[in-house]
Amino acid sequence: MPSSTVTNYRNTEIQGFETSGNSVVGIRTSNELWKADQIVLASGALSRLLAQKLGIKMSLQAGKGYSITFRNPKVKPTRPYILTQGRVAVTPFSDSLRFAGTMEIAGIDLSITQPRVEAILDAIPKYFGNVERPSSASAEVWAGLRPVTPDGLPYVGRLRNYPNLIAATGHAMLGISLAPVTGKLVAEVIAGQQPSHDLTLLDPNRYH
Repeated sequence: MPSSTVTNYRNTEIQGFETSGNSVVGIRTSNELWKADQIVLASGALSRLLAQKLGIKMSLQAGKGYSITFRNPKVKPTRPYILTQGRVAVTPFSDSLRFAGTMEIAGIDLSITQPRVEAILDAIPKYFGNVERPSSASAEVWAGLRPVTPDGLPYVGRLRNYPNLIAATGHAMLGISLAPVTGKLVAEVIAGQQPSHDLTLLDPNRYH
């Protein structure tokens, strides 16, 4: 993105890249060409598809997870829970209650697999004896894609094919939690500084 602007580029499609030698010099969008000296690839589960446009093989899959939100439930816990054996996260909000879980490897696909939703709901009465098994028909069901790597570690660092292209993806279910430290590491890499954490295990070229 041009450094002189704070324009909102939400929903702008990236169609490809401009390269010169072993450098990525621009990003082609549906509206214009963005020029940059350093480019960060931080597109979550879509990072692999964008890397493919540059001929880069990135071992990364989309892991689909679901959240099921009930508005104004009759019974609501006062604190978050992780139902470890059921692999379900429980998050109370001021006016709602959310259950989330599963890891479905199905590519770039946001369709709802209903048996996955029902499996999350089946776990609830096993942990909360005073809560009836809720019906998904009365809930807001949402699916999202997590970027998953083979070893569970993210990709942070420069890509071999194009050294001015920096990967910051593959954080699976911890994207928000690891965003601050990832941002710090990427800033250090861009500035040519010694990273404050060893990036060896996070090398984006480790599988190719």
